Amino acid sequence: MSGLRATILCIDDHRNGLIGRKMLLENHGYEVLEATGGREGLKLFASHAVDAVVLDYHMPGMNGDVVAKKMKRVKSHVPIMLLSGYGPLPQSKLEAVDTFLSKSQPPTMLLSTLQDLLNTRPKTFFGHWLDRWRTRNQGVK
Repeated sequence: MSGLRATILCIDDHRNGLIGRKMLLENHGYEVLEATGGREGLKLFASHAVDAVVLDYHMPGMNGDVVAKKMKRVKSHVPIMLLSGYGPLPQSKLEAVDTFLSKSQPPTMLLSTLQDLLNTRPKTFFGHWLDRWRTRNQGVK
């Protein structure tokens, strides 16, 4: 993505966190689209070219893991970073995301992880499914 201004979709129902993340990303050269909920985020995701998504887990109406699954069905190549202030999440909640960070991580961690996502070709939805299938069926003959 060097030389291009990546577009990041940030989704969080907490306005202060959303604005803080938007400012951080814009100050580091990203273009940022923002949404305050899952439904609004899905509409922006479907109607705009997005290079990556930074998504809150705990939101009213539709949690981030559900939003991520819907997004991967539409554009499986777009990397998704899931954030949560509630500590580690069960693996079942992380199946459709490319990475997970705690909201307590420093901003430098968010920036470096996002850059890694943009520089690495993420697995497709099928790739994630295949990895899960292989893991479940290891040792089965």
